[in-house]
Amino acid sequence: MEATALNKRIAYLDVLRGFALCGILLVNMPTFIGEHRVLDMPEPDRYIRLVFDLFIQTKFYTLFSVLFGAGFYLFTARLKERGDSLVIFARRLLVLLLFGLLHLAFFWRGDILHTYALTGFLLLLFVRAGPKSLIFWAIVSQLYIALLQLSLLMMALSEGDSSIVSADSELARLNQERDLFGLLLHHIQVELPEALSGTAIIWPEMLSLFLVGAYLMRRFYLKPPSTRFLWVTFSASLALSLPSLAVIVMRHQDVATADGYINYVFVWLSGRTLAVTYAAMIAILLRSGLRLGAFASLGRMALTNYLAQTVVFTSFVFASGKFNEIPLWFGLLMCLIFLPIQAAFSRWYLARHAQGPFEAVWRRLTYGSQREVEKRKAN
Repeated sequence: MEATALNKRIAYLDVLRGFALCGILLVNMPTFIGEHRVLDMPEPDRYIRLVFDLFIQTKFYTLFSVLFGAGFYLFTARLKERGDSLVIFARRLLVLLLFGLLHLAFFWRGDILHTYALTGFLLLLFVRAGPKSLIFWAIVSQLYIALLQLSLLMMALSEGDSSIVSADSELARLNQERDLFGLLLHHIQVELPEALSGTAIIWPEMLSLFLVGAYLMRRFYLKPPSTRFLWVTFSASLALSLPSLAVIVMRHQDVATADGYINYVFVWLSGRTLAVTYAAMIAILLRSGLRLGAFASLGRMALTNYLAQTVVFTSFVFASGKFNEIPLWFGLLMCLIFLPIQAAFSRWYLARHAQGPFEAVWRRLTYGSQREVEKRKAN
């Protein structure tokens, strides 16, 4: 693989990352404002929840995780091409872990960066793995997760289904009282340990998706798939999604179990198939000549934009004192207003800078100063 090919930006990855970032905000927004059981929602919010379960939930973290694996392959391939040590990749993960822990401790319990960083260290075991090895372990890990999901489904079918959503009364109290110190203490003492224990459970799923991304990048980097292949993939993955989507619609007919385990399992399953549909759709649109520049700008500043979304939404909710009181429709409206602003700002910023601000810090802490970079090149 030529160095020029390795070092050029891949427009598709930027666009897909930006598209996924939009979905991530929609996924995170209900947690930002305070989740409610479908049973307790007004009718407009119930329809929004249904649309989210059908087309948003689990679809976009799947895309982001596969993109992380693709980025791992590109990053380590560039290191090998330059003769650099894999220690640089490990340092990159340590910086990401630091971002994630600070994000988690000071702002929001749903941070995914620390999970990506901790699971990412396992990718070092696959640096020299061939395509068959990558896809084999990806399938093994995914089957393990599928068995866990199946066990949840069987349990709900045998013992009865119920809502898995519960309001966090302590978090609501701290926000409503605008107790900033108490909120930070809650993040550090309660939510940080819970998030780390959650990572200990979900890492096989993350690893499997990382390996899928690494495999796909290795498979298609030099020889992208044909348009016909993309259309077949789009059609097949959409068709495979339809049974899961039908079950989700049926589960939402009973508001008491619309957010129960059975619905969750099929939301998870549709996340696998629809993520493929979305990825193929973006590729087809780009192949047709559409540039999708707004998504590309968002994607090039994905880390900065992801963190900004949390800061803006959690700050708004804290300042309003309305945690657990903001309706879902209002949260959706905020997203639809905020995302175009982010896209416009990203485009403006990137016209003046090579990277987003957090991306630049991440790069600096990964590689060191420019003098250190030039010294490594000289050696």
